[in-house]
Amino acid sequence: MKIILLKHVEGLGVPFSVVDVKDGYARNYLLPRNLAVIATTANMRGIESNKQRFSKTMSRMKKIGVELADKLNNTTIKTHIKTAMDGKSFGSITTHDLADLLQNEGIDIDKKSIILDDPIKHPGVYDIKVHLAEKIDAIFKLVVIEETE
Repeated sequence: MKIILLKHVEGLGVPFSVVDVKDGYARNYLLPRNLAVIATTANMRGIESNKQRFSKTMSRMKKIGVELADKLNNTTIKTHIKTAMDGKSFGSITTHDLADLLQNEGIDIDKKSIILDDPIKHPGVYDIKVHLAEKIDAIFKLVVIEETE
């Protein structure tokens, strides 16, 4: 089935690209989530005007993303994690916690943009990667200090 992507889909394509996918994937995943529309002749004609509008929006988003990346690359955030006497930690630091810490610094980032393999459970210094826009990533430093019970 030929579809037109409305949003970026990882491993499939960028918005307004026409791709061929299996019928079930389109009907059960892409179409109900408004990630794509069926590539009819009417929809194909409407792509051109949307592409021009979308390219302006993307250039604006890239400019904002570059500015935000510069700000994030120079950011160091400190936080505490409670640990017991034997070194085990109580809880962990997740992407939600990191988004809140960045919010306190005046940087508004969605928790889904923060790339964290596993929750942070130990004190130390970590480099945290943030995906801001297509091909724009930033890295900020997180200093986790041990707080004993």
